[in-house]
Amino acid sequence: MPTCLSDTISTQLAVAGSLLPVPTRAVYDPSDPYAVRFDFLLDSGQPIPWHFERDMLAEGVHRPVGAGEISLRPRWADGHRTLVMELWGYTQAGYESAVLIADAAQVSDFLEQSYLLVARGAESWDVDGFLHRIQCPD
Repeated sequence: MPTCLSDTISTQLAVAGSLLPVPTRAVYDPSDPYAVRFDFLLDSGQPIPWHFERDMLAEGVHRPVGAGEISLRPRWADGHRTLVMELWGYTQAGYESAVLIADAAQVSDFLEQSYLLVARGAESWDVDGFLHRIQCPD
């Protein structure tokens, strides 16, 4: 089984009309071939992980997709293509959203690398292995 893929994605958090940089690590694990995890590294020191469907990310850099907790849409700003991610979830204050803006070219490059590990359409998931891992943790 190929190893995990990890890379940094330039991302900003939209807050009150300002954009704040958010260090973000994208992770693709071939053992979960349909998903890409983004770890948003905020001041708390603990990464905040969000799991995206890999094909949804690939579509989101070209057209609006998603509903519910995740919606993605492309945007051009200053001649630069970005990916706008609106994420909804529960916080201490209630059900809230965050808008993050990622470099679309970096996201696309990362996805292309992930397709070299597991080609689009060649994904499969080891259900038996998953059930064994949750029944018999290390």
